[in-house]
Amino acid sequence: MTILFGCGLVLISCQEEEQEIIDPTIDNTIPQNSRLAGLMRNIVTHDGSYDDVVDGGNCFSINLPYTIILNTQPTIIDSIEDYNQFSSSDDIEIQFPIKITTANHVVETIENKNDLNALANTCEIQDEDIECVDFVYPFVFATFDSGSNILGTTEVFHDAEVFGFMGSLNDNTVVSINYPIQLLLSNGEFLEVAHNTDLLSGIEAFEQSCEENDG
Repeated sequence: MTILFGCGLVLISCQEEEQEIIDPTIDNTIPQNSRLAGLMRNIVTHDGSYDDVVDGGNCFSINLPYTIILNTQPTIIDSIEDYNQFSSSDDIEIQFPIKITTANHVVETIENKNDLNALANTCEIQDEDIECVDFVYPFVFATFDSGSNILGTTEVFHDAEVFGFMGSLNDNTVVSINYPIQLLLSNGEFLEVAHNTDLLSGIEAFEQSCEENDG
């Protein structure tokens, strides 16, 4: 597989580590302020809406396992499927302290209900995370730092790693993806993409294909 860069950049083979000049008309770079970069960040933003029935905040989730008092009975929550047992009439009391994961994949400790409610009140009613499209891991980013003229690659294995990688880029860094990669859609199908245009159109076509849990 090859890694494509824009004008004046070089192509690196991950397997053979050879360099050659590529066609300058081919540009597969991802500008940091582009719509594609924004959609990618939305895909890898942590989805905290699945446990809103307990914590009331769609911009974070409670880390498993933890304990609640459910209608006077101590109950351990240790899987996402456990949330299917709740109804709107249930009396749910969280046993603190708990750990949560925020939208930017930061883990925090919450000591009491007041702190949890205050955090929940900071969440937007409709968040921007895309829940209907996921990246299939691993895949590789290629980078070129125009300040130092250093080429590099970063292999990512999880949403948190992509989120952190994209957030760490500076203005001198040009980034591209080592295609092809795959997207996992909400219907269970896989979509293979081989270029930025494929990735952008694929995300846009399916980003609202399932019901969001927010609201």
